[in-house]
Amino acid sequence: WRRTDMGLWAYYFFAKLYLFWQGYIDLDVPLNLGFAVLVALPVGAHRIARWAKQAVAIPLGAALLYHDSWFPPISRVRSQAGYLQDFSVDYLFELLGRFINPVVVLVLIGLLLVFLTLQRKLRMGSFAVLALLAVPLVSAVGQFVERLAAPPVIVAAQGATGAAAGVVAAVDTGPATDASLDAQLDRFLAEADTRRTRFPGDLAGDTPFDIIVIHTCSLAWDDMEYVGQRNHAFLDDFDILMTQFSVAASYSGPAAIRLLRASCGQQTHSGIYKPPGAGCLLFANLKAAGFAPQILMNHDGQFGDFIGDLNRNGLDVDATDNRNAAIQQRAFDDSPIYDDHSLLSGWLASAPPLAEQRTALYYNTTSLHDGNRVVGVELRSAKKSFDHRLTEYFRDLQRFFGELEDAGRQAVIVFVPEHGAAVRGDRMQISGMREIPSPAVIHVPVGIKFIGMQSDPAQLVVDKPTSYQAISDLLAAVVANNPFDAAEPDLAALANGLTPTPMVADNDGTVVLKRGEEFWMRSPDGSWTEYVTRN
Repeated sequence: WRRTDMGLWAYYFFAKLYLFWQGYIDLDVPLNLGFAVLVALPVGAHRIARWAKQAVAIPLGAALLYHDSWFPPISRVRSQAGYLQDFSVDYLFELLGRFINPVVVLVLIGLLLVFLTLQRKLRMGSFAVLALLAVPLVSAVGQFVERLAAPPVIVAAQGATGAAAGVVAAVDTGPATDASLDAQLDRFLAEADTRRTRFPGDLAGDTPFDIIVIHTCSLAWDDMEYVGQRNHAFLDDFDILMTQFSVAASYSGPAAIRLLRASCGQQTHSGIYKPPGAGCLLFANLKAAGFAPQILMNHDGQFGDFIGDLNRNGLDVDATDNRNAAIQQRAFDDSPIYDDHSLLSGWLASAPPLAEQRTALYYNTTSLHDGNRVVGVELRSAKKSFDHRLTEYFRDLQRFFGELEDAGRQAVIVFVPEHGAAVRGDRMQISGMREIPSPAVIHVPVGIKFIGMQSDPAQLVVDKPTSYQAISDLLAAVVANNPFDAAEPDLAALANGLTPTPMVADNDGTVVLKRGEEFWMRSPDGSWTEYVTRN
């Protein structure tokens, strides 16, 4: 270490600048400049003084690197640390390996060799400080050019009719600043707070039917594309397919709460843990319309008190015992995951006749969750494992749909993922990590299928931005206008009242929203950064 220069600490800053330039980390310039001053301070020739300086600088440098990373705040890590003890050792090592990017490691080694060569002739610390000072200057110039090229514009998109009458969704374009993004988020939440789906008092028409909501953990468009199954024939089975659906959450508990509160507009992450507003609970509304709620899961529902989240949000019934089904997989905590087809087929076999009871079944499955191990199948690669499990899962559901049709039982199937699996990962989050509700995590396929209708209509694709309230709107329309009574059901009429909802997601203070064609992330400290979606 040199007495009057940064020594190897200059390489620390060059390495961070490379990671920042590539989008792997953020960069808090004032804090980094302050730290640069600290490590450049001369301490004389005394060995103890030099080692004391490094003893202070090393933990500070590590803390600053963590601060600049996209990792969650330390408070969030502490609150979630208890769950790590439930992870199997194999899964922990698998996650650790995902943090290592061989290409980045090789570049950093090459950068170090260049740095050591130049350091013999140049005071590299001075260049490091100049490079840090250039970061805000380059950013300011870029923002100025962007403002000249695209003046701010705000366009109001007309709301849908029917159940969503009177709703107006603001679409924001123009340069993104902290102030404009905050304003966009505030407008979105204010609009959402006024939204309610009005359910009819009872089922219209003469033909009874069940409502089956299949809530699927860990499936998004990006996951399907990554394993080459984006155009899987399973999606062709649906009569209505929503292609721009946002789940607004990146973990199972919040996703389930948001779905169960679908009859009202989207809330903040903290808001979903407050008492629900009147009429917001989807399954309570279905119960009032004459559908008996049931819970069926292919897991025990204990992790994160998932079953408690269901019971506190309108599904206050005991879950159906699933322990007689075959064990298909083992979860990341080694708990059993039961066979989807066995459970759903068993439910159908034991369901009372529709003339006696109409059911609103909530089925939750974790067959696609990261870290699952298929019993009797060795699949080391996360990509191969997900591909295999997805193929089996779609096959199970297709078999169940066929059995419903063979049984002559009318049903409305709602297929909705909780969130994506993040199998691909990106520069801001490793594969399987979902602390940031990124576009790859929140953008999911949602399908509606009518089993037992008198005709087989062509698939209707809904390509406008939607979220949970669109499901509530559709089910309210189905209850009010029974499609099973019609010789030629009008799917467009049923879908006419779907509330438009822009893509906005929130995970405990980390917010991601779409502005134009870009996605922006607000960190818990309130600052906004463009979310780098490329790998």
